[in-house]
Amino acid sequence: ANQTLLNAISRCDYHTYNELCADDLTAFEPESNGMLISGKSFHKFYFDLYGGGDNSDNGGQDAVAPTANNKAAQSTTKINITMSNPHVRWLGGGCCSDGCGDGSAAVISYVRMDQSVDSDDKESPVTRLSSETRVWENRDGRLVHVHFHKS
Repeated sequence: ANQTLLNAISRCDYHTYNELCADDLTAFEPESNGMLISGKSFHKFYFDLYGGGDNSDNGGQDAVAPTANNKAAQSTTKINITMSNPHVRWLGGGCCSDGCGDGSAAVISYVRMDQSVDSDDKESPVTRLSSETRVWENRDGRLVHVHFHKS
């Protein structure tokens, strides 16, 4: 579920993002300047900005990752988002030995690698790193993204 979410972000696919995220999503991230963000409207602004307007059903086929500090997102450059060294911890209900969980929530921590070509220098690839922790809750038998912290 987490890589699907990151892929939706990289394609600026708000429809998929909206399906995966809870309406009461909370977040701490650099774009919020240390403020706790509640709900999805803060993020919808970036999807609309970088996705070219109303992004409710376009599938994000020609868009780029919505990140306020990302120069590449202001061009037509594609962005690849990869999780490096992900660690998953299931909460409530335990976890089997092969890593699949049956708990009520999961916490995943990883280094996020955003790969792109800088809009100022089309010849030089750029990799930006950030640390992310995301919380997924089991709601009615499906994982729903409920909180994240990015630094």
